[in-house]
Amino acid sequence: MPILTQPAFGPKLSIGFITGGTLLDVWILVWRYTIASPDLSPVQRFWFMGLLLTGLTFIVIGVFLGHIGRAARQAELPPTDDSTRAEENIQAHAATNPNPAVAATGLTPGNAVVAAPAVPPAGVVQVPATPGQVVPGQVVSGVAR
Repeated sequence: MPILTQPAFGPKLSIGFITGGTLLDVWILVWRYTIASPDLSPVQRFWFMGLLLTGLTFIVIGVFLGHIGRAARQAELPPTDDSTRAEENIQAHAATNPNPAVAATGLTPGNAVVAAPAVPPAGVVQVPATPGQVVPGQVVSGVAR
Protein backbone atom coordinates (compact mmCIF):
# COMPACT_ATOMS: atom_id res chain seq x y z
CA MET A 1 0.00 0.00 0.00
CA PRO A 2 1.75 3.20 -1.12
CA ILE A 3 0.00 5.47 1.40
CA LEU A 4 1.34 3.55 4.39
CA THR A 5 4.94 3.39 3.11
CA GLN A 6 5.61 7.07 3.90
CA PRO A 7 5.46 8.04 7.55
CA ALA A 8 3.22 10.97 8.42
CA PHE A 9 4.92 14.34 8.75
CA GLY A 10 2.79 15.41 11.74
CA PRO A 11 4.61 13.62 14.59
CA LYS A 12 8.09 14.73 13.44
CA LEU A 13 7.01 18.33 12.98
CA SER A 14 5.15 18.27 16.28
CA ILE A 15 8.24 17.06 18.14
CA GLY A 16 10.27 19.81 16.47
CA PHE A 17 7.83 22.56 17.45
CA ILE A 18 7.52 21.34 21.05
CA THR A 19 11.30 20.93 21.45
CA GLY A 20 12.11 24.30 19.89
CA GLY A 21 9.46 26.12 21.92
CA THR A 22 10.54 24.49 25.16
CA LEU A 23 14.25 25.26 24.60
CA LEU A 24 13.43 28.85 23.68
CA ASP A 25 11.37 29.29 26.86
CA VAL A 26 13.99 27.63 29.07
CA TRP A 27 16.83 29.82 27.83
CA ILE A 28 14.85 33.06 27.97
CA LEU A 29 13.81 32.26 31.57
CA VAL A 30 17.42 31.37 32.48
CA TRP A 31 18.56 34.72 31.08
CA ARG A 32 15.81 36.59 32.92
CA TYR A 33 16.42 35.12 36.35
CA THR A 34 20.23 34.84 36.26
CA ILE A 35 21.79 37.51 34.05
CA ALA A 36 19.16 40.24 33.69
CA SER A 37 18.89 42.87 36.37
CA PRO A 38 15.74 42.85 38.54
CA ASP A 39 14.26 45.80 36.68
CA LEU A 40 14.17 45.37 32.93
CA SER A 41 14.32 48.29 30.56
CA PRO A 42 11.41 48.63 28.12
CA VAL A 43 13.51 47.15 25.30
CA GLN A 44 14.59 44.18 27.45
CA ARG A 45 10.99 43.63 28.61
CA PHE A 46 9.88 43.70 24.94
CA TRP A 47 12.37 41.01 23.90
CA PHE A 48 11.78 38.93 27.04
CA MET A 49 7.99 38.83 26.64
CA GLY A 50 8.19 38.41 22.85
CA LEU A 51 10.54 35.44 23.00
CA LEU A 52 8.71 33.86 25.95
CA LEU A 53 5.35 34.05 24.16
CA THR A 54 6.91 32.83 20.91
CA GLY A 55 8.18 29.73 22.71
CA LEU A 56 4.77 29.12 24.26
CA THR A 57 3.15 29.51 20.84
CA PHE A 58 5.52 26.90 19.37
CA ILE A 59 4.60 24.49 22.17
CA VAL A 60 0.87 24.97 21.58
CA ILE A 61 1.27 24.54 17.80
CA GLY A 62 3.27 21.35 18.40
CA VAL A 63 0.61 19.91 20.69
CA PHE A 64 -2.20 20.64 18.23
CA LEU A 65 -0.13 19.42 15.29
CA GLY A 66 0.43 16.13 17.12
CA HIS A 67 -3.32 15.59 17.45
CA ILE A 68 -3.90 16.58 13.82
CA GLY A 69 -1.11 14.25 12.66
CA ARG A 70 -2.58 11.31 14.56
CA ALA A 71 -6.03 11.99 13.11
CA ALA A 72 -4.59 12.26 9.60
CA ARG A 73 -2.71 9.00 10.06
CA GLN A 74 -5.93 7.30 11.18
CA ALA A 75 -7.71 8.67 8.11
CA GLU A 76 -5.02 7.23 5.81
CA LEU A 77 -5.63 3.68 7.03
CA PRO A 78 -7.79 1.39 4.89
CA PRO A 79 -11.43 1.03 5.92
CA THR A 80 -12.39 -1.58 8.48
CA ASP A 81 -14.27 -4.75 7.54
CA ASP A 82 -17.50 -3.42 9.05
CA SER A 83 -17.59 -0.41 6.74
CA THR A 84 -16.87 -2.49 3.63
CA ARG A 85 -19.63 -4.96 4.55
CA ALA A 86 -22.06 -2.08 5.08
CA GLU A 87 -21.14 -0.67 1.66
CA GLU A 88 -21.63 -4.10 0.06
CA ASN A 89 -25.10 -4.33 1.65
CA ILE A 90 -26.01 -0.88 0.33
CA GLN A 91 -24.84 -1.77 -3.18
CA ALA A 92 -26.69 -5.12 -3.13
CA HIS A 93 -29.90 -3.42 -1.96
CA ALA A 94 -29.58 -0.77 -4.67
CA ALA A 95 -29.05 -3.44 -7.33
CA THR A 96 -32.15 -5.41 -6.30
CA ASN A 97 -34.36 -2.30 -5.96
CA PRO A 98 -33.67 0.02 -8.89
CA ASN A 99 -35.13 3.50 -8.95
CA PRO A 100 -38.47 3.72 -10.78
CA ALA A 101 -38.13 5.03 -14.30
CA VAL A 102 -40.31 7.79 -15.72
CA ALA A 103 -41.71 7.24 -19.18
CA ALA A 104 -40.59 9.73 -21.80
CA THR A 105 -43.27 12.21 -22.81
CA GLY A 106 -41.92 13.11 -26.20
CA LEU A 107 -41.58 16.80 -25.33
CA THR A 108 -39.04 18.81 -27.20
CA PRO A 109 -37.87 22.32 -26.43
CA GLY A 110 -40.47 24.78 -27.64
CA ASN A 111 -43.23 22.16 -27.64
CA ALA A 112 -45.31 23.26 -24.65
CA VAL A 113 -48.05 21.18 -23.13
CA VAL A 114 -51.15 23.15 -22.19
CA ALA A 115 -53.06 21.67 -19.30
CA ALA A 116 -56.83 21.69 -19.32
CA PRO A 117 -58.34 24.30 -17.02
CA ALA A 118 -59.07 22.95 -13.59
CA VAL A 119 -62.69 22.65 -12.59
CA PRO A 120 -63.26 24.28 -9.20
CA PRO A 121 -64.82 22.12 -6.49
CA ALA A 122 -68.54 22.47 -5.90
CA GLY A 123 -69.45 25.57 -3.92
CA VAL A 124 -66.36 27.55 -4.95
CA VAL A 125 -66.97 30.63 -7.02
CA GLN A 126 -64.23 31.49 -9.47
CA VAL A 127 -63.80 35.19 -10.18
CA PRO A 128 -62.58 35.95 -13.71
CA ALA A 129 -59.41 37.98 -14.04
CA THR A 130 -59.60 41.57 -15.15
CA PRO A 131 -58.00 42.41 -18.50
CA GLY A 132 -54.21 42.69 -18.17
CA GLN A 133 -54.07 40.74 -14.89
CA VAL A 134 -51.85 37.65 -14.94
CA VAL A 135 -53.29 34.65 -13.14
CA PRO A 136 -51.00 31.70 -12.30
CA GLY A 137 -51.76 28.81 -14.62
CA GLN A 138 -53.34 31.08 -17.25
CA VAL A 139 -52.31 30.35 -20.82
CA VAL A 140 -51.67 33.40 -22.97
CA SER A 141 -50.60 32.85 -26.60
CA GLY A 142 -49.51 29.28 -25.94
CA VAL A 143 -47.29 30.18 -22.94
CA ALA A 144 -48.36 29.22 -19.42
CA ARG A 145 -47.73 31.87 -16.79
